[in-house]
Amino acid sequence: MTTTVPRRLRWSGAGAVLAVAVLQVVAVVVTGALWFFHTVFAGGACTPGCDGMAADAAGMLFGASILASVAVTSAAALVAWRTGRDLTWVPLVSTALVIAGYLAAAALFDGAMR
Repeated sequence: MTTTVPRRLRWSGAGAVLAVAVLQVVAVVVTGALWFFHTVFAGGACTPGCDGMAADAAGMLFGASILASVAVTSAAALVAWRTGRDLTWVPLVSTALVIAGYLAAAALFDGAMR
C-alpha cells in the first residue's frame, strides 16, 4: 500500500535541498577563486619540462567535478520534489566532491608545472 505525500511537503523537501545547496555555491565560488589565483600566479613557475597538456587536464578535472556536483544536487532536488523525501545530505556530499576535485586538480597542476 502506497501513501501519497501532500504537495506542500514535496516543496519543502526540494526547498531543503536547495537551501543546503547554498553551501555548495559558496564552495564553488571559493575554490574557483583559489583555482584562478593558483593557476594565474603559477605561470612563471613553469620549467622547460612542464607539461601543458596535463595542466589543461587539471583544469578540465576541476570543471568536471563542479558540473558533476551540480548535476547530483539538481537530481536530488528533483527527486525530493517528486517524492517528498529528505535528501538534504546530497548537497553536502556534492560540496565535498567540489573540494576533492579542487585538491586533485591542484595536485595534478602542480605536478605538471614541475
